[in-house]
Amino acid sequence: MRYSYLGHPNRSQPKMWKAIVDAFNGNEGVQSGGKKQTYDFTAVNNIVQDPQSSKILVDVREPEEFEGGHIEKAVNMPFRSHPLALHEPAAEFEKNYGFKKPSKDAELVFLCASGFRAGNAREEATKSGYQNANVYPGSMKDWISKGGKTI
Repeated sequence: MRYSYLGHPNRSQPKMWKAIVDAFNGNEGVQSGGKKQTYDFTAVNNIVQDPQSSKILVDVREPEEFEGGHIEKAVNMPFRSHPLALHEPAAEFEKNYGFKKPSKDAELVFLCASGFRAGNAREEATKSGYQNANVYPGSMKDWISKGGKTI
């Protein structure tokens, strides 16, 4: 179901309402700063299918959610319980999450269950100096609804 912002009763803040509706609909677009962009099902699937892809799929759901099924090639960095993970020293990061801390110039694609935590993780990554932090707005909800394979 898609929502429209045109008829919102609070006409004094239509831009804010539009941003909320766009985020809910999964088409929030490019936000300010860096090279941020959004990825759709096809773009994420291309990462999964390309053995040479250097893009990192970062699933920010909690470990129990991740273990219940995730996108192939995704790494788990739970945002709710560890929102400042990217601020950790490299050795501590690898010990805590089981993969090497991405370099600041790495292309990261954040995803979660529905896109909300992924968007927050992207913003935190940007604050941490990651200038190529992206988000898959539909995240697992979109992936599964479009027949994406989980492991």
